[in-house]
Amino acid sequence: MGAPMGLSVAAQNAMRAPLNIVPPAMQEAIGQPVGQRTGRNAKSDKLAPRVAARQSKRAVRAVAAAPGSETGIVQVGQLGALQDAPIGLESGYGSNLWRGARLAFIAGQMARLPRDLSLAALRDAELTLHRSTTAAPVGTVDGGSWYAARLNRFLALGDTGSVLQLEALTGAVSGDPYAARAIVLAHLGRGDGAAACAVSAPKRGTRGYADTLPFFMQLMVYCQLRAGEFEKAGLTLQLNEKSLGADRFYRELAFLMAAQTQAEFGTVADVAAAKATETEPPLVVPSVLTPMQLALLQLAGYGLTEGLDQVPPYFMQSLAEDYAQPPATQLGAALAAMRHGSLSAERFSQLSQLSDLTAFQNPAEADAALNTPPPDAVFLALRLLEVDAQPINAQPSALVNALAQAQSRGLWRDMVLLLDDRLRNLQAASDGANAAPAFPADAPLAPFAPAFEAENGTDETGPGIEAAAQADQTYGDALHAALLPAMQLLAWADALSADSSAPADVLSAAPAALSFTPSAMAERILQFGDMPQTLGDLIAALADEPIFDEALSGDTDGSNISDVTEIADTRPHPIADWQAFEAQYGAATPALRAYLTRELAVYEGLGFDIPAAYSAAPSDGALDADALRIQKLADNKWVGDLVLALVDLYGEENAATLENAELVALLGYLRTAALDAPATALAEEILLAAAGRLSLIEPSAFIAPPILSFDETGPADILAASGALSVQP
Repeated sequence: MGAPMGLSVAAQNAMRAPLNIVPPAMQEAIGQPVGQRTGRNAKSDKLAPRVAARQSKRAVRAVAAAPGSETGIVQVGQLGALQDAPIGLESGYGSNLWRGARLAFIAGQMARLPRDLSLAALRDAELTLHRSTTAAPVGTVDGGSWYAARLNRFLALGDTGSVLQLEALTGAVSGDPYAARAIVLAHLGRGDGAAACAVSAPKRGTRGYADTLPFFMQLMVYCQLRAGEFEKAGLTLQLNEKSLGADRFYRELAFLMAAQTQAEFGTVADVAAAKATETEPPLVVPSVLTPMQLALLQLAGYGLTEGLDQVPPYFMQSLAEDYAQPPATQLGAALAAMRHGSLSAERFSQLSQLSDLTAFQNPAEADAALNTPPPDAVFLALRLLEVDAQPINAQPSALVNALAQAQSRGLWRDMVLLLDDRLRNLQAASDGANAAPAFPADAPLAPFAPAFEAENGTDETGPGIEAAAQADQTYGDALHAALLPAMQLLAWADALSADSSAPADVLSAAPAALSFTPSAMAERILQFGDMPQTLGDLIAALADEPIFDEALSGDTDGSNISDVTEIADTRPHPIADWQAFEAQYGAATPALRAYLTRELAVYEGLGFDIPAAYSAAPSDGALDADALRIQKLADNKWVGDLVLALVDLYGEENAATLENAELVALLGYLRTAALDAPATALAEEILLAAAGRLSLIEPSAFIAPPILSFDETGPADILAASGALSVQP
């Protein structure tokens, strides 16, 4: 009997009893019986759809704590929405981060955000947002679920690990087709086809079944081909021509693989030539590949020559471990996976040694197409090979050369992370011999101070190591100074990976053994872990009792929270001697002045008082529409909306392109919303990027000028090593 007139299929489905999608482990955790119900409890299973639908709308009740939940309880009623309960992977920004947000707007915005975020601190801030233990924003969304939107954003950022961790916690894959698709993509992106094929296809009638049916049909064919069931795959293609017909390339390639025929690939011109000669035309690989097309091509052993910018970020790990790919493709995917955190720097180094880079090492013998600058990943791999080929006594200069060449291409941070173990070995050798043998004064040094593009658009070449031997400074001192920001970056990376609240002595441990006396500017970098302690941190460290101004409030019982006086900011200013700083700034070279201006912008963004002459904020204080909207989000402490808005506005910026005024505003928004840790991490990233550039252009700026000894007739003159450096008392 057909459905009554006017009653839609969606309405009929809405009256059905809710599906129990809770995995057994979760049922035990919340006190639900796992076995089949009998007796009186079995009656509810036999209720008519209308009755069951009415009962499913009854008030939920608090049952027990769910794994990963910080609310203490989870309200269990309609179990189909369990994955949207306050469950997460870390405490993060708290359970109220989506206060004021609407689900329809947030889900749509997340789908449009940039995928490749160059600012590592901003990317980490968004990942923390989605990993936080929190409930879904208010409202509903069509064509998906909040849980799936959360997983899809992880995939867009290349974080397949968080996708699989959330799935292990909720088990929602069995009842949410959109989530099931995300789980499959995460497995495929990690190169685990067996795990992807183990995910069951959604059941007919579940929400999103029709939308995801073509995807799971393609998955079925892929799994059959992967298992060598070629006849089954061919039959599936024939019987489901309607579901699989929309993707012509996938269907044609799958048919050839099911027939165990070697596929021929070509261009559009090759297809036209084949038609003219009435021969079988080759397959043309689309410029933009869908995930299942990419998985099928990998299964066929096809090496991608198309740009990786069209490949989904979550597939980079799989391509990095696929030796059927050309070296440029494999290393490019490995570099992207390293930036996403799914591949270690050590693994990239191993791949650079295993890849055949002969064509790039000998461009004269290669095709004309290779007589161009190599891709970034190949460039980094070649620099690693060059460093490893140097003798031990030439390692310091080789490391500096590699960093300088990487800096000229905007890859300084990547190069530092890839040189991690080599820099640590150098530091260990330096510590073991009082920092002398590792940095000999006569170390062989190739010219390494290339032209850098200055902010005013002109080329800028610093004096480099060759000019650093002023006032009895040695080449060893200059080499040490050139590596100081890199050493500090590794120290911060260690502290953040082990404990985000690591003390300052841990943060500055790596560059502690210096063979030279650091300048005041270098000391500020080494002590930066102490200085940015924000006002929010200071308040959190105080006693729980609020402080009241009795003269203003007239009472002492604390009943009026508005009477709480503001606690003074007691942070020591990073710049203790403004007179010396102004002298340094006035005599600075263009490269040093650009760095000092950047440093001041960091301090201003962190809330330190900066003289008006050095302020990077707009003088009139006027805000445009975007700034007004973001400032309102920060003032209201709507953390979720704020982080997504910042990613949308600044996601395509990097440490070099972010203007000083933008940096001040960005840090200010984060601090206003009490996001002190992300603000500090971003400030560290920006400051070290600027210091790394300066250390390679003008390393003498990091070395304190020498002080002449006193004699019996009177004090000797204090001589600065460079006019760009301040006088040290």
